[in-house]
Amino acid sequence: QRISEAELQALRAQMNPHFLFNCLNSINSFIIKNQQELATEYLAKFSKLIRLVLNNSKSSKVTLANELEALELYIQLEAVRFSDKFAYKIAIVPELETDYIEIPPLLLQPYVENSIWHGLMHKTDGPGLLEISLTNEGEFLKAVIEDNGIGREAAFKLKSKSAHKHKSYGMNITSERLANLSQGDQKKAEVIVLDLVSPEGEAMGTRVELNVGI
Repeated sequence: QRISEAELQALRAQMNPHFLFNCLNSINSFIIKNQQELATEYLAKFSKLIRLVLNNSKSSKVTLANELEALELYIQLEAVRFSDKFAYKIAIVPELETDYIEIPPLLLQPYVENSIWHGLMHKTDGPGLLEISLTNEGEFLKAVIEDNGIGREAAFKLKSKSAHKHKSYGMNITSERLANLSQGDQKKAEVIVLDLVSPEGEAMGTRVELNVGI
């Protein structure tokens, strides 16, 4: 268990700079364009997000409420950066006690980021939608992250070297964290990624199902 905790600490040390770097990229264009009002509002949210991320990173687990607050700030920042190219919805079942349930910090963010960067950002056939739902099934938290983006196959065909490397980094680290979580807490933690297709076989987005013992 001590080994697993040490590995988690090392992974968090890698994840946090990665996460913050993406947020810094989000405000860069507004500063360059000298859009003062928008930049001020954006920086205020970014500042709050930094405080949340740094505070959450001090612990191996954080409340689901704190995690969701940071996640929503991140989504808002990205939505503005992409000129409101997509909308988002977060649905939480009423019986889910977000102030008491604890999960590892920044566990959901890489999958949300992947939906935005590789699915919704390249969508051209109508408005994008990111949907996140949270339910509890027995001793497990089930998080579903679904987008109506271009799908994994089309994203891969874009052959963006930087995007592919970026995707692999975040997703691989999260896979390691889930594996360590299962070993350390002896609770099952798994992720399932599904390609959404229409009856005609056309890509309709991606669905990620994340189950974590609580």
